[in-house]
Amino acid sequence: MRSTTLLSVLALSATQAIARPAYYQTPDERGLLDSPGVLDDVLLFDAPAFPDPNNSGNTIANFQTYVSLRQIDLGVATAAITELLSKAGIQVGNQLNTVQERIKLFGSIGLPGKNVEVVVPGCSTSAKLPSTSVKDLGLASGSVSLGNCITAQELVATVVPGVLDDRKFSASVFPSPNSGFGIISDIDDTIKVSNVLDTASLLRSTFLDEPKAVSGMPQLYSSLRTSLQNPQFIYLTGSPYQFYPFLNNFIDSTYPKGPIFTQNLTILNIPAAIEFISGSNGGTFTHKTNTIDRLQTMYPQKKWLAIGDSTQKDPEVYASAFKKFPGFISCIWIRRVDNADNTEKRFNTAFADVPKDKWRVFTDSDIPSLASIGVAGGKC
Repeated sequence: MRSTTLLSVLALSATQAIARPAYYQTPDERGLLDSPGVLDDVLLFDAPAFPDPNNSGNTIANFQTYVSLRQIDLGVATAAITELLSKAGIQVGNQLNTVQERIKLFGSIGLPGKNVEVVVPGCSTSAKLPSTSVKDLGLASGSVSLGNCITAQELVATVVPGVLDDRKFSASVFPSPNSGFGIISDIDDTIKVSNVLDTASLLRSTFLDEPKAVSGMPQLYSSLRTSLQNPQFIYLTGSPYQFYPFLNNFIDSTYPKGPIFTQNLTILNIPAAIEFISGSNGGTFTHKTNTIDRLQTMYPQKKWLAIGDSTQKDPEVYASAFKKFPGFISCIWIRRVDNADNTEKRFNTAFADVPKDKWRVFTDSDIPSLASIGVAGGKC
């Protein structure tokens, strides 16, 4: 189980050089003097997209971006994480480069008042995001229209270049109709081995180890992609956005691609980040329920298979959504993790008023058999 004593102690997209497209005007001509420039970095998150409820011919994308100073001083952050790991009995050794890559955004300085505009080839309209804010330290998010888009499961959004900048910042956009199936998936200890119940193991998996998939889950998700006819995949995590590049690389290389919804930790505090991941800050339940609320507004007619685990509050989160939006959550699958609260009382309480044929708790040995369940036919 998690060591409370230890917890109390702990208390970018890749860039490529490209020529500026000829149809771009200069930033001052286009009124974009406040757009990110050559001295700034931009992280554009993968975005879900959905039909405009007021104009079904148009597509709306829900974007999030982070703008920061290009120059990063990782000295303070490196010292903090090295000390943190040392107190947990973990030596960095020759893995300092790995550590620094994963804490890069903790050493960045977010910039407010930046206007990010994106273009999506295949869509008729560019999209200007809300300005990054002081409150959120360089983050901005919003739902914006892309106009009429071609039919595709994945599009690519590219940030309009700023002053004297020829770099490329891009992310995927995943359009999905307001029908059919989708999959809402937790990440830590559902599809990725994170060991959130043991702080030392959590630190190692977060900052040092190569990410490891839960055995059998990549094959299961691949099978679900086929049986549910290319469902929209949405990934939820209690991790803060500073770990987004790390998690995004893992998902893209191991599972069906889809947007990742992280928590917005707007303090440069690595111990607090560990509390976010472990769920000990109490905010993960609210973050996940709020995200599912947002998904319901985007895709009110879509049915969802919700997959999580027993380490944190996934049973309670999904049961709450099942009862709040009848018919929205079609099935709930919970991975039983050793040393979590796996008592019958816990699950019966969480799933009170949820029909027993709408949820199941599975063990790792059950994973191969889950692929044969006819979720699309209403079986769970």
